[in-house]
Amino acid sequence: MQAAVEITRRGDRHFNAYVGTGNGTRHHAREGLPSVARCLQDAAAVLGREFSYATVSFDNVMIGSYPVAVMEYRAVEVADELMMKLSNRRTRHSA
Repeated sequence: MQAAVEITRRGDRHFNAYVGTGNGTRHHAREGLPSVARCLQDAAAVLGREFSYATVSFDNVMIGSYPVAVMEYRAVEVADELMMKLSNRRTRHSA
């Protein structure tokens, strides 16, 4: 079963993170987190060693699959990559 992390933006500086196990059911939710990186760290802590990878979506856009350990220990870099991929997708669709 594949873990799934869904991050949504709530205002300028708040984000919500939801963790599920691939069947659409959310098993963990944290609201009002201050950054995408913090969402990733929180999700990784919940997933622990039980899952090696998790798919990540941002505002209902599937971005990709990442190792849980990388989400936890390199959260800032993964967050930057997520935002870059999201920006690239939006640029391609609006062109």
